[in-house]
Amino acid sequence: MLQNKIALISLVVVLVVIKFVLLPLQQVQQAQQQQLAGLNKRLERSQALLEQKDLLQQWQATQQQQVQTLLSPFPVVAGSGPYRLALQQQLQQLAAEHNVSVTFFDWLTDTPLQVFNLHRGRISLRFEGDASRIMQLHLALEQQFPHALLRDIRATWRGDLNRSSRIELNLLLEVDYRLSEAV
Repeated sequence: MLQNKIALISLVVVLVVIKFVLLPLQQVQQAQQQQLAGLNKRLERSQALLEQKDLLQQWQATQQQQVQTLLSPFPVVAGSGPYRLALQQQLQQLAAEHNVSVTFFDWLTDTPLQVFNLHRGRISLRFEGDASRIMQLHLALEQQFPHALLRDIRATWRGDLNRSSRIELNLLLEVDYRLSEAV
């Protein structure tokens, strides 16, 4: 009977050691293996990125060049106020070169576009002059201001339309420009 008690006590001691020592040790070991597997995956991804470093840097440079090419038509200005005045003067000078008068200029809105520091100004313009000169001005406006978009165009005249007809041309123009980084 003493042997049965020793055997039972030994069995209880073995079960307690298994329950409170070996099982927690196994769980800690499994957690460490999972953590190691996760770290190995991160290491493999990092190594793959390092192997692709030159290709990624080349791709980044290409992307930066493409962005600069796309942004090149938009003038870079120090501030919205001075640009408004400069643009108005440029438009008046262009009109004067084509013997057309600017009878109305109003900068309606100035909206930041939330990308690449771009802003969009909306301008209402009115020109008056001979039909042929107005058409030449319209062509020059589109050629010299690629960053401008005509949103609305209306022309009015009296009588029959011919080259010398006096036309009043109303434009709703949107101009995109970039503020310099220093501002």
